[in-house]
Amino acid sequence: MHRFTMRHCASLSVLLSLTAMMCRADDTCPDVKLVGVGGSEKLAILRGCPGLPGVAGIQGIKGPDGPEGVKGSPGIPGKMGPAGIKGEKGNQGPQGEKGDNGVPGVPAAGTAQNCKELMDYGASVSGWYTVYISNGMPITVLCDMDTDGGGWLEKLMVFQRRSDGSVDFFRDWNSYKRGFGHQSSEFWLGNDHIHQLTSSGKYNLRVDLTDFNDVLTHATYSDFRILSESDKYNLTLGSFLSGTMGDSLSGHKNAPFSTKDRDNDSHATGSCANAYKGGWWYTACHGSNLNGLYLRGNHSSYADGVNWYSGKGHNYSYKISEMKMRPQT
Repeated sequence: MHRFTMRHCASLSVLLSLTAMMCRADDTCPDVKLVGVGGSEKLAILRGCPGLPGVAGIQGIKGPDGPEGVKGSPGIPGKMGPAGIKGEKGNQGPQGEKGDNGVPGVPAAGTAQNCKELMDYGASVSGWYTVYISNGMPITVLCDMDTDGGGWLEKLMVFQRRSDGSVDFFRDWNSYKRGFGHQSSEFWLGNDHIHQLTSSGKYNLRVDLTDFNDVLTHATYSDFRILSESDKYNLTLGSFLSGTMGDSLSGHKNAPFSTKDRDNDSHATGSCANAYKGGWWYTACHGSNLNGLYLRGNHSSYADGVNWYSGKGHNYSYKISEMKMRPQT
């Protein structure tokens, strides 16, 4: 029989009371539970108030790296850094293509009135130059420094040129007055300019014609001049000097200029300009028609091509036509 006396009960009551008081002083203490009393008269009590924290343990081993996070938004650009050191000079590149020939030099402004004077000043290369007409106005002309000893003012700029049919010559009075066409192909310089150029003195005229077999022929004249618009750009012409294609211009001497909208010819009926499709010094009607249609050699239509009657007749249209002038010596 167990020896569990009243003295033991009193001791147990005191112990439980003290324990309860201590636990109430600290609400974090868990409840005290009586598990049981064995035959050895020992009291087993589980889980009292926690003791003081123990010493921190040794740091554990580092775990494996986690997966890479999502890339964040780019930050604000920083300030530009200082310029770097200048690099070394690179190797020279390959030579470029040769450029086009420039415009030949000219004498001082206002000094040359024609290509002959330019040549006297030292110009020797055929090309585009500026000359100054009687009123001091500059005109750009193409000077031929080679043909017949040089000094010819080539009609490609100063008078007339036909070469490929790219420009329409069947035009009105104002077009022939002002001039039209392109420097690189065909054009008419303009009756006003031709008048102003020929008013400064006496000029020789040269006409060059090339057929479609590339045979070149020519004709030259003295005392070439064109009067003003008030005189209907009347053609003043001296003598036929020489040539290999005969004279088909003297018959137009003293004739006024006519166009499709200005009939100044001497034909009794109709308009020569409209009948033969050009602008020219028509009489009744023509022996030459260098501003007619570009018809490329033999043609069945009558006298409406680039014709020179004493050369190949009224049914042959020349490949190239050029008219040039220079001061008469």
